[in-house]
Amino acid sequence: MLHSWNSRFKQLLLKPESANKNPALSLFKELKRRNVFKIAIAYIVMAWLVIQVADVILSNITAPDWVFHVLLLFLVIGFPFAVIIAWAFERTPEGVRLTQPEDLDRSVPGSRWQTGVVVLVSVVLVATIVVWWFLAGSKSADPGISDRTIAVLPFHTLSSDKANAFTEGIHLDVMTRLSNVSGLHVISRTSVKAAESSEKTLPEIADALGASWVLRAEVQEVGSDVQINARLVNAKNDRQVWAQNYRRTLSANNVFDIQSELSLAIIEALNTHLTPLEKARVDQKPTISLEAYGLHALGRSELDKRDEKGMRAAVRYFEQAIELDPGYVLAWVGLADAHSLLYDYLIDHRESVLLRAGEAVHRALELDPLSAEAHASLGLFEYAQHDVPNSILALTNAVELMPNYADAQSWLAWVQQLVGNSAAGLQSAKRGVAVNPLSGEATSNLTLSFLATGNYEKALSQSRANQAVIPSWPTEKFYEGLALYHMGRYSEVQDLLEDVTVDWTDSGAESLLALSFIASGNETAARDVLARFEKTGDAFSIALVYLALGDTNRAFTYFEQVERWSSWPTLAMRYFFPGMLGPLEMNTRYQEFFEKMNEEWNM
Repeated sequence: MLHSWNSRFKQLLLKPESANKNPALSLFKELKRRNVFKIAIAYIVMAWLVIQVADVILSNITAPDWVFHVLLLFLVIGFPFAVIIAWAFERTPEGVRLTQPEDLDRSVPGSRWQTGVVVLVSVVLVATIVVWWFLAGSKSADPGISDRTIAVLPFHTLSSDKANAFTEGIHLDVMTRLSNVSGLHVISRTSVKAAESSEKTLPEIADALGASWVLRAEVQEVGSDVQINARLVNAKNDRQVWAQNYRRTLSANNVFDIQSELSLAIIEALNTHLTPLEKARVDQKPTISLEAYGLHALGRSELDKRDEKGMRAAVRYFEQAIELDPGYVLAWVGLADAHSLLYDYLIDHRESVLLRAGEAVHRALELDPLSAEAHASLGLFEYAQHDVPNSILALTNAVELMPNYADAQSWLAWVQQLVGNSAAGLQSAKRGVAVNPLSGEATSNLTLSFLATGNYEKALSQSRANQAVIPSWPTEKFYEGLALYHMGRYSEVQDLLEDVTVDWTDSGAESLLALSFIASGNETAARDVLARFEKTGDAFSIALVYLALGDTNRAFTYFEQVERWSSWPTLAMRYFFPGMLGPLEMNTRYQEFFEKMNEEWNM
């Protein structure tokens, strides 16, 4: 019996040849004769078609990603079986039967068919590896696992418009939870809101944001319940890799539980590890009041506008949220930020405004000493009262606690430039743009950093790129003018700045226009510009023009009239006009100005 089986097996696996023939060549011919290659190629092609069709269908029905992977596994497992069946069976007029070896020569030594079996098994294994690579390549493994940059696009409301504030609150809170995870790189809310408002496709939006992953979700109130439908998309190939629906009775605890579960699911999907502190932050319940939660979201949305109307509206929303929940840390942070910005933007420069900012930020820190947002708010407050060393300390603490906090990175870059640390400011500015690429504030700080480090070509390129994305940001025109001025392109400065005013620089744009006329030899035009702002402009800008005209005594008279060394004269003294100011460094009167400037910033 055993001898009979062995003979039959030899017939199935071996095409005998004469002893002087090459066994490997004989096996190749036998594989070809039995159509093994044709079957293997046909299997790969059909499997690839199945993958493409399944990809479309599964994406449309929002099936979880594991369904696709199971299908892929079955296709790969089936490949060696297809090859073996092709070898063992053939189709004849009499039907399917075991393949008969051609010209069977039973005198071939046993070692020959054993070698054939080994070669065949090796071929099957190698071919299986090849087909795995081929099929997996049609749906490549998520490249974002090595690049965990994620954009959480604004969530959509599927119920009434009055729920928009609630939805925005959920969006903001999910972003905050993910931002606490050091292993993730979370794009700022300002940028994702700007990108979402465009008509670009999802891959185009992700490309503009520099994101490899996109989280989308819809929020719907269904009777007394709330439902959130979330899905994670691989931005490189616009394919959903994870989806989940959450439904709970509408309450603060349940909403925050959903957000925690959602955030943890995203963290797990991206193979990210959590520290105990990060886990606690992800699980945190920020407030006991859903109404306060919505008010805080409205306040943040208004504050992002960075204008007087938005700031004052933000103050009202944050105050209402605090009335509903006095322990709401982020509402206190928002209130502090709104007051600090009102004061710093010179919209309301009363000391009482700054005092209110200080009270709010210290209350936030009392409630949560490890709140990154509170430390960043403290940094903004310290900057507003011109205490830059303590501002840098607070902002550094904030970015250590939450590296993804875009405002903290941006503010830190700005303050580092003010103290003269241009290299550190450049690094912080780059990180700020990485998490908030469509923010006028963040991108302008990067342009400023290039100017401060003397890289005028990059400053010019960055400024023009920023204006293409955010044309309404006037600071960029001023920065472009500074870059052109230092590059000796004075006529371009004159065309650019003829009608430009940048509020935070007072008469900075006008003085730069006059300086360009002087540098190009048109002193008459420079004096015409000077006459327009000499009586109403700031003393520092007027002093610069007189200095460029060669009237040093009058320039020093105006330097002495500078009452407050704000951001513009400080930056100008440190970086922008070394050709004019450098020769004055040994002048005693100039040294007094410089010392007064440092003292005002508590340096």
